Amino acid sequence: MPATPAHASSRTLAPTRSARWFVAALVLFTGATVVRAEPPVIVGAATVSQRAERIPVESDGLQFPIAAQPVCEVFNNFGGFSKTFGSGGHQGLDIGADHRQEVYAVENGVLYREFSGGGSGIGWGLHGDSDTKYRYYHLDALVETLSVGDRVTTGQLIGWVGDTGNASPGGWHLHFEVRPGPAPHKTPVDPVPLLAIPADCNVY
Repeated sequence: MPATPAHASSRTLAPTRSARWFVAALVLFTGATVVRAEPPVIVGAATVSQRAERIPVESDGLQFPIAAQPVCEVFNNFGGFSKTFGSGGHQGLDIGADHRQEVYAVENGVLYREFSGGGSGIGWGLHGDSDTKYRYYHLDALVETLSVGDRVTTGQLIGWVGDTGNASPGGWHLHFEVRPGPAPHKTPVDPVPLLAIPADCNVY
């Protein structure tokens, strides 16, 4: 996995403190109950028995969308509360991270959309070669040399984790969605069982 960029700003917190900020923000703004010993109970979210096991990145699982270091907190909150869509409306997975951790393309494909405002904040839409669309929200910045229509490859750097859009300030995380085809790719699915989750990540 590529190394975390050395150019993280002075806003970067120590990993454990950053993770606490994210957990506190999740509790404050979504009402979720987060306990490190056991996953939170969120109506409509994947249960513990449905949770993906941590499997090697080299396996057939989908490329993990961020660097696993220095912080990786995988919240099983697909189908949970969404500030945009309300109860049961959370259409993706939140991965708590440190400020400006690297974000990667999970599949070979084309960047079909750039998000730059609203609740999603800064982000990308990636149309994978498998006819699955992926959405990346709340990024701090995008790779400047990339633009809509560009092809990217699995594991390619496409941006950095942030707190833009309706993410709480300092609640650095990636909101990641998986929307299988065929067009119009309207129905999202739970990303967790599909991902190759690195052993360094905590899963709730």
